[in-house]
Amino acid sequence: SRRNRGGIKVSVIPESGMNFGKYDEKDLFHIETSEIYKKLGDGIPTVEFILKYNENNIVFLEAKKSCPNVANRYESKEKEQKFEEYYGSITEKFISSLQIYLAAIMNRYQDTSEIGDNLRSVSNMKDVKLKFILVVKNAEDITWLAGPLAELRARLLKVRKIWGVEVVVLNEELAGEYNLTC
Repeated sequence: SRRNRGGIKVSVIPESGMNFGKYDEKDLFHIETSEIYKKLGDGIPTVEFILKYNENNIVFLEAKKSCPNVANRYESKEKEQKFEEYYGSITEKFISSLQIYLAAIMNRYQDTSEIGDNLRSVSNMKDVKLKFILVVKNAEDITWLAGPLAELRARLLKVRKIWGVEVVVLNEELAGEYNLTC
């Protein structure tokens, strides 16, 4: 984190060999390193961070260096197990992070000052678009990303229906085009 000339505190978040940012701290919740998260104890996985993005989007961002190929998942028992662990873990991170964030803005925790003001002061959730974004650094082209996207969409079907969450899978290049990386 550092302050720019306007006095706005901005952050760059290094994760999985990529640099995410530069984000205004008012738009950020560093959930993975937060006291809120630490006080919940072990066993609750979370995404890297939560971001208020372009006025009415709240992004739950998970970053990975690589991703198992959907086409190869049944080649061996070991591949199948790794595939299951990978997608099971990401699914759980997205769902837990959404619940922690919603609990926080509903004042379920003593201190929510770690959550950026613009994320904490969301007054009308019906106008907000929730997005679960997985950024895979070494993913191939857009057509290859369709496999992981379909897998996550299927696994997150219930939470997508209940909350209207959009699931997005990007590679590093696309994340740059959406100004998620710097």
